[in-house]
This record gives sequence, C-alpha cells and structure tokens, in this order.
Amino acid sequence: MKKDFTAHIKKPEAIYMAAVFLLLVVFNIFLSDVLHEKVHNSGTELAKQVYDLSLDPVSSHDIIATLVQSQGFVMNTSEVSPSLAKFIDLEQEVFSYKTVSLRLFHWPSWLVESHLFLFLNLILIGACYWGLRRWRMALKTPVLEDATIKKPAQLSEAKPEMPRKLVTPKLLPHQDLNILYGVPTNYNHLFSLFFWKTPFPENLDVDNYFKLVIAKGFGELVNRSVKLLPSGGVAVTLNSVPATEVDKYTKRLHQVIYQACLNYRSDLSRSDVKIGVCNYRTGADQAVVYQLTKSALALAKQSAWQHIHRLPFGHTQSSVLADSKEHLFEYIKKKHFMLFFQPLFDLQTGDILQHEALIRIRHKSLGLLAARHFIPQMSSKKDVLLLDQTVVLQVKKILLSERGAMAVSINLHALNWFNKEFWQWLKGEMQSCDTVSKLQFELNEDDFLKQRHRLAGQLDCLGKLSAGVVIDNVRSAEHLPLYRELANFCAIKLAFELIHNIDTNKQQQKIVKEIIAKGHELSCPVYAVGVETQNELATLKNLGVVAAQGFYFAEPLQKLADITPYS
Repeated sequence: MKKDFTAHIKKPEAIYMAAVFLLLVVFNIFLSDVLHEKVHNSGTELAKQVYDLSLDPVSSHDIIATLVQSQGFVMNTSEVSPSLAKFIDLEQEVFSYKTVSLRLFHWPSWLVESHLFLFLNLILIGACYWGLRRWRMALKTPVLEDATIKKPAQLSEAKPEMPRKLVTPKLLPHQDLNILYGVPTNYNHLFSLFFWKTPFPENLDVDNYFKLVIAKGFGELVNRSVKLLPSGGVAVTLNSVPATEVDKYTKRLHQVIYQACLNYRSDLSRSDVKIGVCNYRTGADQAVVYQLTKSALALAKQSAWQHIHRLPFGHTQSSVLADSKEHLFEYIKKKHFMLFFQPLFDLQTGDILQHEALIRIRHKSLGLLAARHFIPQMSSKKDVLLLDQTVVLQVKKILLSERGAMAVSINLHALNWFNKEFWQWLKGEMQSCDTVSKLQFELNEDDFLKQRHRLAGQLDCLGKLSAGVVIDNVRSAEHLPLYRELANFCAIKLAFELIHNIDTNKQQQKIVKEIIAKGHELSCPVYAVGVETQNELATLKNLGVVAAQGFYFAEPLQKLADITPYS
C-alpha cells in the first residue's frame, strides 16, 4: 500500500495538482494581507480626518459615528446584525494619528472583498486547468498511423500489408483556440465532387473503399468525411486545410483518387477522373458551397486537358456575372437551361407529396447557375416575364406528359405578381388545361403582407383556375389568421433561418411550435425548407412539421419520375 501511495505521488498530474493547491494558498494569503493593509490605511485616514476637524470624542460622538460608518467601520459591536455576528467574528483594531486614537471594529477583509476573492480565484483556477489540458496534450505518446484503419477484404487479398509507421500526431492548437473565441483563422475547408467515366466492379463497396483511401491519404487531417452520392459519384470534405496549401491539397486529392481508381481500372487515364472543388471558411452557406462545387466539376468535365477546377467561396457566381456584360436573357431565349424538381417528403411515411420547380441556366463558363445567381442580373420587366413564362410552360409540358405526376409548386418573380401581362397570359394558357389543379404558386409572406390589397385580383385568378397558393418564408405565427380569406390557400413553408440549427436553438423551436399550432387551426400543413442535417430533421418531425425538403433528402431531379415512393 505504501508503494502504491508513493507511486501515485510521483505521477506528474499529482505533482501539478499539489503545485496548484500551494499556489492558491500562497496567493490567497498574499491577497488577504494586501486587503488588510487597505483597511488599515482607510482607518488611519479616518483618524487623520477626525484630527483635522478637531472633533471631540464625547461631544461630537454622533458626527464621528457617521464618518466611521461611511468608511465601513463601527464603534461598537452592538451596531451590527447579531445574527451575522454569531457566525463571523468582527476584527478590532486601533487607528492612530498624532493625538487621535480610534478603536474601531470591522468585518474581515475576505468578507468585505469577497467578490474580488472569488473573481481572482476563478481566473487562477481556470488558468491552471487550461495549463493542465495543454500539458496533457503535449505529453501524449506517439500513436500508430494505421491503428484504427482496417483494410477491406478485397484489398487485403490484392496487396500485402505494409509495415506500420510510428508517427506523432500533429496538433492544431491555434485553430482550435481561434474557433473557440470566434477569431478568423488561416484555415479553409475543401468540399469536392468526383466524376469518373468507367464504373467500378459491382462487388466493390465503393463507400468504404474511398473512406479508407481518404483516411490513409490524408492522415494528418483530424476531420474528413466521404459520402457516396445517389448518382454514383463521391463527395469528399477535408476540414482545417492551411489556406496557403489549398492548391497543394486539391492536386493531392486528385492524385489520391486517381491512384485508388487504378487499383481496379488500370486502363484509366488522368483525364478520365475529374474533380470540382470549393474552398470555404467555417459558417459559409452550405447550399452555395454545393452549387459552386457542382459548377467547378461541370467546368472540369467540359475541359479536355484541365482535370481539376476549383472555385473559392468568395469568388461566387453572382460576382462573376455582375462583372460580365453578358445578357442572361439570351440563355433563356435560346433554351440553354434545365428544369429540376426538388421533392417534398412526408416525414411520417417517407412518401413524396409534391415537387418544387427549380430552373438552372447552362452558362458557357460557369456551368449550371441557380436562380439566385442569375435573377439579380435580370433587371428588366421583359426578362423576368420571359423567365416565369418559360418555367410555367415547361412545368405544364411535363405534367401533361407524366400523367401520374404529383403537384408542382412554382416560385414567381416578385415583379410578375404585379404584371397584368403575365396574368392575362397565364389565364389564357391554363384555361383549357386539365392539370392546372396540380399547380401551386409560392408567394413570399412579406410580399403578401405589404401588397395584400393589390394581390386580390391575382389570387382570385388562381382560385378560378383551381391553382393553389403556398405562403413561403414564414417567420412567425403572428399573421397566419389573415390567410383564412384565401380560398385556395394550401400550405405554409417555414423560412430557412428557422430551420438552420433548429436542433440547438430553443427560440426557433418555440416559434415553429406556434406556427404549427396556428396551421392546425387553419387546417393547413406546415412544410420545412432547406433541411441539411439528420438532427434538424428529427427536431422538425418531433415538433409536428408535416413534410420537408432539402439537400439532406435528395438533389433536385430532372424528371418527376426519377424518384417514386417505391424506389
């Protein structure tokens, strides 16, 4: 037992804790002496004040008592609360100045300055704890590079196991601390999409294979992820890449993937493996990052010699378009666009309830452009009229060709809600169309509230056509009772800011609960838009949201029949 106790004492952590305890004791003794000296100086200054005023201790007793109390002293123990005096003894001290001597009582300095004692001790304990954590990290022993990575059965048969190397893990202390305190860092994250022309063997577990490949190829990075996409491609995320080495890691990523492909397809050339990359910082809009990466991959696939293309998050498509003198109106006229459909999933059954139509322009250099990138460049009334007419005609064509198709919602440009020419055209175009009942038009809540009376004719037109109205971007339950007057009101879509990080934000959850409660009163379902994580999905389901859409479920589809409840 004596040996165990001696061994325990010799441990570095025990020595450190003993040193911390000793430091705290010495610090508190020193602090107590300093504060006591402060009290002594105050008492001496009080005696000097009595001497300067030539106050008589007997005749001027009340004046002296007032001065003494103003400085936190008392002249008699009976002047303090007896209940507190039972537990803490008053300290007695004589303060003198020339011919004046005052015998006064005061509370201990540690009690009077207790807030200072607590504050300084907490700072000291926090600093010691931080130092202990840093010390533990520095004392970590070397680890085996491949200790947690096992090769799949296919690889273990193809190649002999290489000898393991002993390496010391690389720490990122500066990055961790900067993120903790919200300071901008010199690190980027890389999100990449891959494309290869020749498929892998059917018996290969592509997902696990590439997870192993990325883990071995980028062992120095703490956070990395690999995801197999429904299309058969692979998405790779590398976190905490030094900003000065982004290009180096991008080229290395292509090399690692290319070498991994050669293990099963020896006939592949470098031009057969394409990569699109977007580098971004923490907090970037993930939807924008995804679109930029897709555009980068599209550019790489279009080039015969450039197999890698990278678009930084700051170099957005919107800024490129703003600087160019191209007329995107021409892309619409020449039918250089594609129509995608974002499915809306029932959270209880998993069935698809309906779709949202999304237009993408095929730009000659930037690839597929989302609406939020090119619509700001369309400033004329004529341009936005053609845009919405094109979308409506394409949706109508698809609904007529796919008779089993579900409802489709369309986001109209704000200008077209007040464009008489558009509504006259829509009335004539849909008058004899038997699929118009499957059409829904999304209206931003802010626009409805501001222009409710001006929109009466347009909403009446949709009612006569049997088309539905979805109120989009709803941020609160305050104005929901107003929608009772809409005969064709069919759904509520929550604003994206209510969805993002809702699993950790109680205030957002409270607002969504209120909206759902009002929706029940109106017999109107509530949908979520832009769901990106499983935690967000689980929270929304528990709150009572009927259906949701977003990149968590699926990418936008080119045809309504690409995904069915049975696929």
